[in-house]
Order: sequence, then structure tokens, then C-alpha cells
Amino acid sequence: MADLPENIQKTLERYHNPPNKLRSIQEITARYNLALENYKQLCFMSGDVREQKVAKHAEIKALGWVLGKPDKDVVNDIAANSNRMIFPGQIPR
Repeated sequence: MADLPENIQKTLERYHNPPNKLRSIQEITARYNLALENYKQLCFMSGDVREQKVAKHAEIKALGWVLGKPDKDVVNDIAANSNRMIFPGQIPR
């Protein structure tokens, strides 16, 4: 394999060791909780972090979907880790 061009060799290595393997529920849950913590830190940062917050919000929603959580629970988790006040009428039913 030493005589193959470098890009083909890297492609073959990725094929044999894929970086995007399936994750366990524990790994997804840990990543979900870590994303919530990162979102909390973003909420309390000063400056314009709107794009980062939107991206992190989308990641949390996607991970919640993968975990099978209802949308209401995901929104409640996000609200609990935000600096915004959520009033009872704002929570989706």
C-alpha cells in the first residue's frame, strides 16, 4: 500500500475505520448533556453569539430527536439552560 497516492491511501484508511460509526445511547445522552452545558455558557456570554446559539439549539434538537425525546421535553431542557425567562404560556404542548 506504500506505492499508492496519499489521497487514495487516506480514503482506504477511512473506509476501513469510518469516523462516523453508530453511537450508543450513553454516548448520545452524554453529548446531549454536553450540548446543553455549552448552550448555557453561550447564553451568558456577551457579544454577538446568535449564530452559535442557533447552531447549538439545532444540535440539541437533533440529539433529542435521536434519543426519542418529545419536542416539549427538549424545549424545556433548553429553557432550563437558558438565561431567558420562560412563562407557562410559551411552553409548547
